[in-house]
Amino acid sequence: MALSTTMTERTPPRHKRLAPETSSGINGLIAACNKNDRFKLLEDDGVLPGNLDNHVHPMFHWFDCEGPMRQMLQLASHFITHESLLIFFVPLLYGRELTSTVGCTSKTYLSDPLASVCEEKRAIYLAGVREALHCLGHSVSFRFQPPTKRVYARTIRDNEGPAHTSSCCPAFQGRYSCRIELADYFRDYYRDGEYEAASLCAQFRHDFLFAATLIHEIVHAIGVMRRGNLNEPYIRVDCPETEWGYGWEHFMFGNVINPQDRTRRGTHLLMRKIWADPKGAERAGGKEYSDVPMSYIAQWFRKETWDTVAEEGPTAIPAPIAHFKIQSSNKFGAWIVSSDCAEIKQELIKFQEDWEPRPHSSSPMARSSSPTAGRARASRILWKLLTTEKLQRDNVPTAERISQRLQYDLTCSPRLHKTRPGAKTSMQPTLASGLGSVAACSAHTPIDSCVSRKRSADSQDDGSHVNKVRK
Repeated sequence: MALSTTMTERTPPRHKRLAPETSSGINGLIAACNKNDRFKLLEDDGVLPGNLDNHVHPMFHWFDCEGPMRQMLQLASHFITHESLLIFFVPLLYGRELTSTVGCTSKTYLSDPLASVCEEKRAIYLAGVREALHCLGHSVSFRFQPPTKRVYARTIRDNEGPAHTSSCCPAFQGRYSCRIELADYFRDYYRDGEYEAASLCAQFRHDFLFAATLIHEIVHAIGVMRRGNLNEPYIRVDCPETEWGYGWEHFMFGNVINPQDRTRRGTHLLMRKIWADPKGAERAGGKEYSDVPMSYIAQWFRKETWDTVAEEGPTAIPAPIAHFKIQSSNKFGAWIVSSDCAEIKQELIKFQEDWEPRPHSSSPMARSSSPTAGRARASRILWKLLTTEKLQRDNVPTAERISQRLQYDLTCSPRLHKTRPGAKTSMQPTLASGLGSVAACSAHTPIDSCVSRKRSADSQDDGSHVNKVRK
């Protein structure tokens, strides 16, 4: 098989992880593209150590807040502290269910209570979100356990009622609580001493993935507490899926970020994909996976990053610049590798030559988790050299991270900064009136219909370790 061209403050050094020289499937392609860690996906001596000094949110007090997990819990707390981020949760808690026909598809989605409100009512909604997040501290339980298949986190409805009081969030139903189950591999990396011995970048990757996973599941937990099930409507009419956890990741990062090689302890290098309609991605040639450098991950552990997010919102932190993309194409029956780095081509040629003499079952294209994916990867590698600018273009349209109206409020309106994170606001009358929307939501979805949400590996992913999942 020949490679084809198609379509025209420092810390002391610690043990550093090196990219594997050979591996099968997409992991081998990534290693070839990142030969000698040329794109700094594993290690970057230029990143600064973390300097987060915020308190851990009360919701996370079940975890060891003073041990090795502290930096991870501080990051997770930032994700649910700033007003510029709490706006994401307002429709989840107080939006009414609306139904529209988009093309030939009927979509049920949530209204945006912040679309046209005065400053006073906006402050009431945001205070209600804070109240709800604190309420989750006694409504959600956490548990580490061996992962089921390739699931490393899932949210389950618990039949035990929550310990609500009269002052708890009125948007929450009182019949069910919920449980978040986490793969014990997250905890074990901290417990066994590997975290302390790991490099700064390896610690950042593991903390980032764990923190993002926690908030992903907490978003699902909010749905459980509001409706009593996990039958989630679309957040907005332009969202590609009824998956609130991925909706939050899209809002926060503009991508879904996952580790690729899950056969290794800790968290190996991270890759990203856009949150798009799977059928639309298939029609466009297949999902695209892009590289995520350590400089992007490390910035989330700096106070100056969070000062920017607090003032301007999550879109002030752009997605990382891609230097290569890998696409599994059923149309061409091949992997398509696109890059702005010409040197990658020679590494891909060598990668394919190293595997050619081996049996078909050991081919770099042989491993797959579905027959369709297997056919797409069974023949060849196609190569495209693109300019850096063209490489950043997505192959399918994506939903807005934040509505234009809210983005204007974040960047142009001073009112965002007038309510302190801990401020108390009289909200009971307004929030209680939102109970009508809760009843409307329950009328659309029977309360006993869906009891769990989880994150799972993509069909294109390689490796046997656990990954984020939805059901």
